[in-house]
Amino acid sequence: MNRIFISYRSSDGKKDADRLCADLSRLYGADQVFFDKQDLKGGHSWRSAITGTLGTRPVVLLLVTPELLGMEHPEGGRRIDRDDDPIRGEVLTAQAHGVTIVPLLTEGMLMPATADIPAPLRFLKESHALKLRTEDWADDLDKIVADLASHGIHPLKQRGNEPTPRSWMQRVQRGFMWIGGIFVGLIVIGLLVPDDEEAMPPSAPPYAAATPPPAPAQGTRDVSGLWWSIDEDNRRLRVQLTVNNGAIQLQTDAFPIAWYPRWQAYAQGVREMGLIVNDVRYVGQGVLTDVMGTPRIEIPVQAVTGDGRGPLDTGSVVLTASADGRELTGRLWSNGEQAETPLRLVRQP
Repeated sequence: MNRIFISYRSSDGKKDADRLCADLSRLYGADQVFFDKQDLKGGHSWRSAITGTLGTRPVVLLLVTPELLGMEHPEGGRRIDRDDDPIRGEVLTAQAHGVTIVPLLTEGMLMPATADIPAPLRFLKESHALKLRTEDWADDLDKIVADLASHGIHPLKQRGNEPTPRSWMQRVQRGFMWIGGIFVGLIVIGLLVPDDEEAMPPSAPPYAAATPPPAPAQGTRDVSGLWWSIDEDNRRLRVQLTVNNGAIQLQTDAFPIAWYPRWQAYAQGVREMGLIVNDVRYVGQGVLTDVMGTPRIEIPVQAVTGDGRGPLDTGSVVLTASADGRELTGRLWSNGEQAETPLRLVRQP
């Protein structure tokens, strides 16, 4: 799970973003830093990747460069004023998920005047900005590290001082590894249950957001309630959808790992480390919108253990309602496998 997200305008911010990513990856581990040059894989849409990552609520480091606001759109006007601008999309998605955004003022930059910032982004003026200057890079980087620490994100060298039980430290391998074709991120200490130790208390639901996303357009049909997800082998999994002020929450029942070979391979790999996982469920919160009268759901999701610890994997769910409102169809994207699975949900009678 990425805990640091670097947002930048590639036309003039790439050099600083590359350098910052390299330094932060060295300090925190590459798995902790989301940087689109490295993390947007071929065939994976920008929207799904960004939404899936920001749904895990990292700290966003926004590089403030001249082109951030000044870059022109090919059709005229500023790019930042257009809905298709990637930076605008990243910042608004971060706000919708209650993510902390830290503006980084690059060489010679001041925080832009309120009048120069698009109205939906003016909340950035309330953010605590830091500097990121070429001549003072080391000192500025130290201040960024200190600020990240205030948000609970610490460099690798400090993790050894955390009061973690020795048996867990011996068993849990931090970082990423391939197990049976699934990209496993064992990032959270106490993620899985060891055979000889009591389970650690579940963490807070990972889909809780401090700020609800914007309300959907008027006329969006209600998709709240219980649904059945039916896979290609006709297995049924109950899914609860809850809509509140434009935010939509998803929570599935737990399903046994025996249902899917990829989860069996995952469980076998971690069992060899003395850890067990028997079932998995999905949780997440996203947005419900109305596209020409048709409900559309976009939800960053996390796969967690049956009792709520994790994440074991992250991804996103995109669903569109049928004309009669009785079915939702779309796909589940897995960041771990870098693959998607078709989804079909039907109303529970």
